[in-house]
Amino acid sequence: MVVQESSFNGARLRAARQLNMMTIGDVAKEIGVTTQAVSQFENNKFPPKPENLFAICGLLGYPREYFFESDDSRITTGYTYFRSLSSTTKKERDAQIEKVKLLARIYEAISDYIKFPTFTLDTQSEFDAEKLAEYVREQWGLGKGPIANIIDVMERNGIVITTAFENSKGIDAYSHVEIIDKKTVPIVVLGYEKNVFRQQFNAAHELGHILTDGIYDVNDMSKLEYKNMESMMHQFAGALLIPKDEYVRDLYSTGKTDIKLYLELKKKYRVSAAALIVRANQLNVITVNQYQYLMKQMSQKGYRLEEPYDADTPILKPRYLKHAMKMIIDKGVSGNEFMSALKKYKLSLHKEMVEKLVGLETGLLSRTSNVDNVLLMEKP
Repeated sequence: MVVQESSFNGARLRAARQLNMMTIGDVAKEIGVTTQAVSQFENNKFPPKPENLFAICGLLGYPREYFFESDDSRITTGYTYFRSLSSTTKKERDAQIEKVKLLARIYEAISDYIKFPTFTLDTQSEFDAEKLAEYVREQWGLGKGPIANIIDVMERNGIVITTAFENSKGIDAYSHVEIIDKKTVPIVVLGYEKNVFRQQFNAAHELGHILTDGIYDVNDMSKLEYKNMESMMHQFAGALLIPKDEYVRDLYSTGKTDIKLYLELKKKYRVSAAALIVRANQLNVITVNQYQYLMKQMSQKGYRLEEPYDADTPILKPRYLKHAMKMIIDKGVSGNEFMSALKKYKLSLHKEMVEKLVGLETGLLSRTSNVDNVLLMEKP
């Protein structure tokens, strides 16, 4: 019996090209065809010849099967919220979006073996930083005090977190939401932060985007509107990580115009002294003049670039996705078996790409590995 092969999927070529930050012209030049021909490939006007397809696979780093798989209709892609539009090009953003889409499908395949926590928070219809922070604390049972590791908290509550992908040094943390079989799968990609205090704040900022995903249409926003949205997410991060009542008590206990106070409090609240000063101003605990005085002192001491304790405190690392993959391998599922499982989700990839996307050490999918304990459960 002859099995009929699926048609060439031009959308897959576009996605692979964008992930590699290449234009249609770039691909055409590298494989020796016209830009019109590549455009026709992508728009399914006609498929590439075998020799052209072979060249495309080698150029873009995908197996041949990838380009003949249909896209999964059960998956709906939401907006991707980048920290700054001004510091990144559209080409760079498109590459990151394609990578995070692949990561979502890898997550789904891992979910066949491992039970991940489910994200259960409701997206909001309006924004109020203080109320939203209270809602998160109440739903996740975080109490009224500081949060030592917001990344672990988010992972334990169903948010997929990974560190920055390769070739993304100019991109700060960003978030993305996928709907898979009507299930919300939020994904946060952390940037190349080198201090935990900024890392904490960035993760909380992205949580704000996830919770307000239905409010904003980023495609129709002006630069000013986007900037205002980012400012609101900063307010939410401050409200979540620096709880109002306890922080106000701390500020009234001693001199609130002394930078040393904020430097000591950063160890307690796990955010920067600069963020603590901003929060004090937002809560009207210090005046505008006092705020400006403190910020001037921060600048004069060079603390706007690097604060005390930044270099001495280890950064946090997301664990769940990487450790879940290691648990699968450790339990005897071979890399080949997992790659075959990916095909069930219409995702044929090379092992090396999966390892890079998940943040695994090179070669893990070709061997077994021991793994530390994490709060995940094997599926029965």
